[in-house]
Amino acid sequence: MTPSVKETGPVLVTGASGFVGSHLARSLVLGGSEVHALVRKDSVLSRLQDILPKLRLEYGDLSDKESIKRVVAAVKPRGIFHLGVSNVVSGVGAETETLIKTNVAGTAHLLDAAAGRGFDFFVHIGSFLEYGVKAHPVREDERCEPGELYGVSKLAGTLYAQALGRREKLPVIVFRLFTPYGPQNDPRRLVATVISKALKNEPIALTSPRVSRDFIFVEDAVELFLEGAGKAGALSGEIFNAGTGVRTTLEEAVLSILKKTASQSEVKWGSFREVSYDSNDWQADMGKTFSHVSWRPKHSLKEGLDRTIAYFKAHCV
Repeated sequence: MTPSVKETGPVLVTGASGFVGSHLARSLVLGGSEVHALVRKDSVLSRLQDILPKLRLEYGDLSDKESIKRVVAAVKPRGIFHLGVSNVVSGVGAETETLIKTNVAGTAHLLDAAAGRGFDFFVHIGSFLEYGVKAHPVREDERCEPGELYGVSKLAGTLYAQALGRREKLPVIVFRLFTPYGPQNDPRRLVATVISKALKNEPIALTSPRVSRDFIFVEDAVELFLEGAGKAGALSGEIFNAGTGVRTTLEEAVLSILKKTASQSEVKWGSFREVSYDSNDWQADMGKTFSHVSWRPKHSLKEGLDRTIAYFKAHCV
């Protein structure tokens, strides 16, 4: 049986300076774990300021195989949370190369380096975009047909982690994350953008009001990953959705934010073109996840938005 995160030794977190990764690193630090954060020399660490004294920064780049081997050899992690990612919206050329180097080769570099030393768990965070366009609650066993290169690169990384875990009998578990939101969210992301503009009474340009997403509060996602880490041995090679199973239209989410912020912002529906590779109706089928973990999301969208709005009022206005 895989030890719990608290019972294991050093924990390595990639993507620790990002939105979800910083929340995960904070939860691990507050829980008493020895946390090593993989960062680049140019990483922005503002999300980690409050826990920097208790973090151990490890400088490396997922695309650089030798630097990853050095970090893994030095840290000797017993647990790894892999959230490091390149999320450029890619077409061709250099952006495509970056996606492949980080999301595909980077995953291989990290897992290969760790596999040679052994570990208690490897939690790989994938993306709902691996599925491609679906018009129903999507299950983990459905055929994946990503329509853009980010989804393709994430799917390749997931399949590598799954295949190596099964072949070598390694405690590797995969979570396909749907739409996280919460405090410290990237201001370019959907919920953060709407809140930021609503608080300033600025116009809000969006696609269609009928577009829907499965929003998951970031702290709930972190709790799922932590429980999953403790079950990685028993569930090696398995893929699980990380959402809520609740479908919320863009119109419902935006109107809720406008009401909560008493905003006078004008919403310009249809200002952004809908793209063919993105689904209008994203929703996770959570049946498999709920059948294997005790975790359930604690925050309704209302509660999550209240906390997110409070954060943006305090820090971004």
